[in-house]
Amino acid sequence: MAQDVIAIICDCDGTLCPDTSDRLVRELGIDSREFWKNRVNALVEDGWDPPLAYLQRLLVEADESDAGPLTLEKLNSVGAGVEFYPGALDFVPRLRSLLAANPDYVEANVTIEWFIVSSGIEAVLTATPLAGAANEIFGCAYDYDGEGRAVAVKRAVTFTEKTKFIYSINKGISGAELRRNPYRVNDAMDGADRRVPFRNMIYVGDGPSDIPCFSMIRYLGGKAVGVTPPDDSDFRRPYELAEGQRLTVGPYTANYEEGSDLYRMMSRLVTGIADSILEEREHSLRRGPSH
Repeated sequence: MAQDVIAIICDCDGTLCPDTSDRLVRELGIDSREFWKNRVNALVEDGWDPPLAYLQRLLVEADESDAGPLTLEKLNSVGAGVEFYPGALDFVPRLRSLLAANPDYVEANVTIEWFIVSSGIEAVLTATPLAGAANEIFGCAYDYDGEGRAVAVKRAVTFTEKTKFIYSINKGISGAELRRNPYRVNDAMDGADRRVPFRNMIYVGDGPSDIPCFSMIRYLGGKAVGVTPPDDSDFRRPYELAEGQRLTVGPYTANYEEGSDLYRMMSRLVTGIADSILEEREHSLRRGPSH
């Protein structure tokens, strides 16, 4: 199988935009500080996974709020109003144009695909412009009744759960297929048959929930890029990311505009992977068929 795809895999909240889940809490009229510090944290201290804790508390708190029950329509409405960090929505198309300007990359059919893997709520994320820009969006999900009201947690993307989606990208399993049959991610597959080798992956994230992906991708030959939200003035997140040598580069301020430090580094990483794909192809041609 031709392994000519470069996968850019991004967390969303704090990486591409401010926290969409906190925005939802505030738009429901719920006290944000009380919700996260006391309501959700109480469940976490009782042994709940953090994403499950906030998803469950949202169901309860929304029913008790003036805004009424949590619905698919409300989630979509919050997503439609999300504002992104500078250049975050078009940095991947710009990287694609960068590759397209090199005839060698074009001849080798080197392409970029963009994936969002987030602990945010999928119905919020798919209502943002990311839905028309990213190849796949993986996030938490609710189950809804016939009137579109959220009635139960259907899927929670926990810290290590994120790595499941990395493996599905690696093996070329589509999001639709993975949702129908999550056990497909366990299929045995030779390295040469995997659609996107880990060495062709760049993972971009901002916080503790990204650390399993950082560590795994970096260990398996990919690139781990740390970013920090522009408003993180106490440098807490950069310190957490820098600990333990989990990153390949960064953390950088989450500014994806042309000329920013982050975008220039992403350009170097992408062209470096593209050059490696060309070298591997030339090496394979020199080896020739065996008899």
